[in-house]
Amino acid sequence: MARPFTLIVLLSAHLCLHVVVTQDEDSHINTQLLSSVLDRLTNRTTYDKRLRPRYGEKPVDVGITIHVSSISAVSEVDMDFTLDFYMRQTWQDPRLAFGSLDLGLSKEIDSLTVGVDYLDRLWKPDTFFPNEKKSFFHLATTHNSFLRIEGDGTVYTSQRLTVTATCPMDLKLFPMDSQHCKLEIESYGYSILDIMYVSHEKKSVSTESYELPQFVLQSIKVVNHTQKLSSGEYSRLCWFFLFKRNIGFYIIQIYLPSVLIVVISWVSFWLSRDATPARVALGVTTVLTMTTLMTMTNSSMPKVSYVKSIDIFLGVCFMMVFCSLLEYAAVGYISKRMKLVRARKESRMLTPLPHLESLPPKRTLSVPSYFNNTTYRPFYSSTDQTSNLYIPESQRTTIFSNEDAVPNELTPMLGRSNSQASVFLYQTAVISDDEFGRFWRWLRPSNIDKYSRSLFPSIFVLFNVGYWAYFIRQSQIQEEQRNSQIL
Repeated sequence: MARPFTLIVLLSAHLCLHVVVTQDEDSHINTQLLSSVLDRLTNRTTYDKRLRPRYGEKPVDVGITIHVSSISAVSEVDMDFTLDFYMRQTWQDPRLAFGSLDLGLSKEIDSLTVGVDYLDRLWKPDTFFPNEKKSFFHLATTHNSFLRIEGDGTVYTSQRLTVTATCPMDLKLFPMDSQHCKLEIESYGYSILDIMYVSHEKKSVSTESYELPQFVLQSIKVVNHTQKLSSGEYSRLCWFFLFKRNIGFYIIQIYLPSVLIVVISWVSFWLSRDATPARVALGVTTVLTMTTLMTMTNSSMPKVSYVKSIDIFLGVCFMMVFCSLLEYAAVGYISKRMKLVRARKESRMLTPLPHLESLPPKRTLSVPSYFNNTTYRPFYSSTDQTSNLYIPESQRTTIFSNEDAVPNELTPMLGRSNSQASVFLYQTAVISDDEFGRFWRWLRPSNIDKYSRSLFPSIFVLFNVGYWAYFIRQSQIQEEQRNSQIL
């Protein structure tokens, strides 16, 4: 029984050793054969990299796809955007077809993945970016690219690049705008007779998940068209990136502070008109604050010649604050003006009329204050016949008054003329509002402050309703128009 068991164990071990040796022999690749194949493919006697595939025949179809890893910046000041992506190109070169290689393995090799240095020995399309500002290849830790050759001569290449491309922007609706930035790819020297760029719309672009600080990437679309230049017609691929701006930053940093500054300027309407330092300081401070906010906002924007949406809002806020300051200036001026008019009219009541300047000089006497009472007549009144100062009507001097005076209380003034006692009664009055005319009656300082308390907020609220309704609608229209232009 021991001998058969030992024989079985020895046979099993022999079979396992045969399998291991066979696998080692299969895993061994003849690299000399691979090297000879690569050298044969680029032999100068049969392959000239200066000539495109199928030279003189139909143009070469170059398929391009990109994978966007990140969009690092979208700048309004420089009018450009920067993106990192992998650009993959594929074309067929029948001169590089090697079929299937039998290297002694259980499975034949249908493609060769080789170092990127081998690409220098091959013909490749002279692809470039027409709207590029600057670009560079990534070299850490080695050149980020690969090369693969299929058995039928199809060549696949992939390279990692960072490209900064121009992006002309229309900022009329800023910061409620949407922008279309495009990345263009074209052959530098080969016209449509030699190269045609093609892409599959669904597979032409892919992206990773990432966030932009000020924008939201809504869509990416690719368009293939022919560009006519003086040197010929060229095939061009354009990738359009639709960016929608996030308005949250501008609401927090610009819109809300502007609204609060305008509201603070209205506090002066409730302050006393005599509180000149407080009202002037509040008005000047709000004006300077709005000026600083406008300056800081425009310093981070390009110097465009048209008016932006945010310029309209800040301009109206500045005018509201400035008008609040002018309102107190108007109140102070009207108050001072009314006081001067009142003083001038009261002074004219005590001024002798021109036709009375020829009368004999008069001597004015002071009398007690109770003469202002029209019902009281003292015994020395010149109109009282029982008084020793009575003057007959024929000898009494005519009573005169200022033409601007308003009949009211009678203030007696005593005077003597030609050695004869005489009494003159001058009329004085308190100036009423009617004396200043209809204009001054409606524009009293108290009325100006009272009307401003409701007029300024009403105007500002109506402006905000119209502003946001109009520009939000215009933003939607702009986005629809940009999408329709691509299609």
